[in-house]
Amino acid sequence: MNLNANVSAGYGDDYSNVGGSDHSIFGAGNADFSGWYYNPNFLFFDVQPYYNQSRLNSTFQSMTAASGVSASARIFSGSAFPGSISYSDNYNTSGNFGIPGLANLTTHGDNDSLAINWGVRLQNLPTLHLSFSDSNSTYSVYGANTPGTSHEETFSATSAYRIAGFRLNGGYQYIGTKTDNPEFLSEESSQQTDSGANAFFFGVAHNLPWNGSISASATRVDISTGFGAATSTDKYDTAADSISGGLSFGPLPHLNIGANTYYTDNLAGTLYNTLLTSGVTEPLNEGQPPSHDLTLTGYGNYEIPVQHLNLNAFVDHQQQTFMGASFADDSYNGTASYSNWLLGGSLSGVLGVTRTSVETSHQSLVGLNTSLNYSHAIRRWSVAGGFSYSQDTQTVLINYTTSGYSYNGSIGRRIGRRSHWGAYASGSRSLLTGEPGTATSSQSYTTTLSLPRLSLSASYSDSSGNALLTPTGLVATPIPLPAVNPAAVVLYNGRGYSLGFGSTPVRGLTLSAAYADARSATNSNSTLSNNNNENMYFLLNYRFRKLSFDAGYSRFLQGFSVSGNPPTMVGSMYVGISRWFNFF
Repeated sequence: MNLNANVSAGYGDDYSNVGGSDHSIFGAGNADFSGWYYNPNFLFFDVQPYYNQSRLNSTFQSMTAASGVSASARIFSGSAFPGSISYSDNYNTSGNFGIPGLANLTTHGDNDSLAINWGVRLQNLPTLHLSFSDSNSTYSVYGANTPGTSHEETFSATSAYRIAGFRLNGGYQYIGTKTDNPEFLSEESSQQTDSGANAFFFGVAHNLPWNGSISASATRVDISTGFGAATSTDKYDTAADSISGGLSFGPLPHLNIGANTYYTDNLAGTLYNTLLTSGVTEPLNEGQPPSHDLTLTGYGNYEIPVQHLNLNAFVDHQQQTFMGASFADDSYNGTASYSNWLLGGSLSGVLGVTRTSVETSHQSLVGLNTSLNYSHAIRRWSVAGGFSYSQDTQTVLINYTTSGYSYNGSIGRRIGRRSHWGAYASGSRSLLTGEPGTATSSQSYTTTLSLPRLSLSASYSDSSGNALLTPTGLVATPIPLPAVNPAAVVLYNGRGYSLGFGSTPVRGLTLSAAYADARSATNSNSTLSNNNNENMYFLLNYRFRKLSFDAGYSRFLQGFSVSGNPPTMVGSMYVGISRWFNFF
């Protein structure tokens, strides 16, 4: 067994415009207790408790004085019955509420989780793997003064077996979620959801001559969701069955050919399951008319190593019924990939052209997909960049296509033996072709300077688009926007910048400081909210043998105009001393 810990004591002062202020002398610490019995593969455990930790006096990076414990154990990991258990419980911790492409909003609350895994791997018998998890979170977004809760539980049982050359696999999976999302981005009351999804699946595969294989699988998903405000609840129940198959051969060196097929009797349910996987529980904007999807694909890949080329061809036929309308199309795609050294650097590129004929509307489209990347080092300089562009690329729904571009670039220079300067840029934009209000875009710029005893950094970013609300924040809409309930869409835009500083002027002394500012606007159901987030901190740490002197100051400001309340400001300072112990 091994036990080491870090124990600290000091003076702290906290103040806020919503909770008053207080100051006191208090203790804090964290520990790591681990060990094994008989053999590490027989039983191994690790327990890590912590108490009264914050960014000012530890590396936990919490705005608040967080406490909690995390523990894990591996049981019989070297046998045919391996298992593991993990548990964590955290109080008064800081968390993140995301906005795509921008600095996260800050939350505070409690959370706990439990996970259990077990397996059976007996020789000449089917394998079995069981998994269970349960997690809870209660939080509040600073400045919104509205609480949110989430609970998720999962269970899965999977098995695999080989017999007479056939590879069999199958199983069952359940995911249940209960959430109470704080609708602080609009004037609506909190939205409650209770969702459960049961999935059954089975697959089989077998090798064929000519380096070939054949496979087939079937899946059934049953979904039930209750959603709405606390005073009224609606139900959304659906089931989706799908089957798929594949056939592939490698008759010649560097040549692969094959075909795939996919069918689902409920395309809407399949799309809704995609939303649930992303944490979104809002129903689709199409009621529940019948929908289906049939896709047939043939492909061929040929490599030409001497020319550094890879050629790909695809033929696709698709039939869909969705939102009360039927669609069918045929598409033909050719893609060439090239990778080689050029002028002392590395060059790679892709060029693809697609022609799509929509049978129901007698419309033909030509799509383009291309990308180019290059990197090169010249003495102390290093340069890299890339660009991609797509036009009229088909989405999961036949009657919608996307267009967009992305870019990235960097330049750096080594200064002496231990110093470096670098600058980085990236950006992207995409939209559903011909559909107003569907564009999303983001861009970011960063520069860093690293010297032997000093480091500096600065960054800027801006982002805009449409998203859906989840317990962990806004997520970019994962399916074509017209299929989503318009009332659930949140339009957002904003920008943010940050500055960072770090220094080790003398041995054992570390100084660091940072400032970040993010401003955003969200629009939900014609309700506009202007949001701001400011975060500033300064940390000092001096280590001498097993002793450490810590001092810090932090100030945080966050607010939302739609809440009608002034922004929440939280500040704190700390001065203390800590000692590291290795007990055994």
